[in-house]
Amino acid sequence: MSGAVLLERERLTSGTTWHTAGLLWQLRPSDVEVELLAHTRRVVSRELEEETGLHTGWIQNGGLFIASNRQRLDEYKRLMSLGKAYGVESHVLSPAETKTLYPLMNVDDLYGTLYVPHDGTMDPAGTCTTLARAASARGAQVIENCPVTGIRVWTDDFGVRRVAGVETQHGSIQTPCVVNCAGVWASAVGRMAGVKVPLVAMHHAYVVTERIEGIQNMPNVRDHDASVYLRLQGDALSVGGYEANPIFWEEAVKYRPRAAGGLCLKTSTEKVCAVWSDDLRRA
Repeated sequence: MSGAVLLERERLTSGTTWHTAGLLWQLRPSDVEVELLAHTRRVVSRELEEETGLHTGWIQNGGLFIASNRQRLDEYKRLMSLGKAYGVESHVLSPAETKTLYPLMNVDDLYGTLYVPHDGTMDPAGTCTTLARAASARGAQVIENCPVTGIRVWTDDFGVRRVAGVETQHGSIQTPCVVNCAGVWASAVGRMAGVKVPLVAMHHAYVVTERIEGIQNMPNVRDHDASVYLRLQGDALSVGGYEANPIFWEEAVKYRPRAAGGLCLKTSTEKVCAVWSDDLRRA
């Protein structure tokens, strides 16, 4: 990793990282994703702490995918088979078995669930800090408060556009390689090099409940049909979802330096209620 430089426009985790859900679900329809997530879990749950002495905030409380129709349950059975091939433990549960595992859940309209006991959550800020520590120990440089202002490119003899360097407010860095990890600003950074990044930023609502008796150690829940999730947060829940008619965030397109502080957008009561309507059925 010697020679790698990370340029952070403000402070690490001050953008959208600090309030991300930090959920890790190991099972996906793609075998490549399953392998990548298995690797990520090993790094976050064990290897980073062993290497740096810092804790990523990993909590292995398990994950639960709920099926409200027969087609979704069949999909989860296929996921279980795929996971078995890659060593990911999972179980398809009946509604009664789901109720035993998660007594607070309303299972009246469920066909079943997919339970992955080794899924969990990480602390986004803690994980980022630990990754930065590990990278620095291997020779990388992390430079904060250094927004990228431009990317120099040139065209070789074969007509291929190549990177020559990166411009910042504090000077330039000569490099033949740029990795765009700008998140919601990735499209804006891509345009600096003449590259179109198919990424759109949207407002996202989530709610943190008050203390719920009996919720401790319960698995995180994902309802793909309703596009909502329930994340265990101590003795409370963080509830989020994706609206049918999302509000796009045009400010991300502009990519301009702003005052320091975490990025958090206001949302409307209507948007929160739209997300919560499906979660309330599950209570």
